[in-house]
Amino acid sequence: MPGVLIQRGSQFRIPAGTILVSLNDEGDEVVHPLVPETRMDMWPHWLHEALDATVAALDANEAVVAESNALALAEAAGSPVEDHQGLSDLLDVELRASMRAISAAAFAVDAFYASVQARSPDHPSRELWRTVKEDGSRTSRHAIVFETLRYHLKVRRRAASLFRPWIKELFDYRGWAVHASAKFRAVVHRVDVDRGVDWHYAAFRAENAVATMARVMAMLDSLITVLDRGSDEVRDWQPHARERLDEAITRYDAESRLPRIQWHGRAGTAAPEGDPT
Repeated sequence: MPGVLIQRGSQFRIPAGTILVSLNDEGDEVVHPLVPETRMDMWPHWLHEALDATVAALDANEAVVAESNALALAEAAGSPVEDHQGLSDLLDVELRASMRAISAAAFAVDAFYASVQARSPDHPSRELWRTVKEDGSRTSRHAIVFETLRYHLKVRRRAASLFRPWIKELFDYRGWAVHASAKFRAVVHRVDVDRGVDWHYAAFRAENAVATMARVMAMLDSLITVLDRGSDEVRDWQPHARERLDEAITRYDAESRLPRIQWHGRAGTAAPEGDPT
């Protein structure tokens, strides 16, 4: 190959034992082709995708509310509206954007776990997690992600008590999106449109996308701040992880509709007083 393109944030190495020189039948040296290896962290990409989708969900929700208000005014004026297709279409747009936002946020956390795990020794329970239980089940993904991060980064009890349910809820939402169900369920009342809707439109809406985005950003900020508690390789990686998160923080802070967060380890800032991490 003519060369290798190394993306910013990727790592490059020459695998041990791959530089091989041999002699052919004529006694000439033959240098065997060298194939280098790279690795990259996917969590920043999923985090940016989650941010993009959250902003799109907010835009869609504003259109949903405007259309719902217009319908309500028409009905109050004595002009019942038979066709609600416009509102239905806008709810579809909000659902898709919110589903992307929440799922991408879950993928970001999963990928962050993978980055920490790849740079750390095996967790003591790793083999146990792979074991199939008597009922045919395995250890849940959210439990593995949480416990790996808690163990390797020595997360304190107070922060762990926050992160555990956050990660479980995040993976629950991801499961609803990825392992979709078409079973009948009771409709849910959405206050912003004052109508009953299918439960998917209540679960995957801008309000939940925003809450998810804020939690994930705050959690990653806290976890990256304590990467220096991890293995040597994790500690070496910390400045690069902080740089990538700070880029996402800049984008997050630029969106005024997202909740304000007091960042822990961003360059030039101090950890909030009483930091539980």
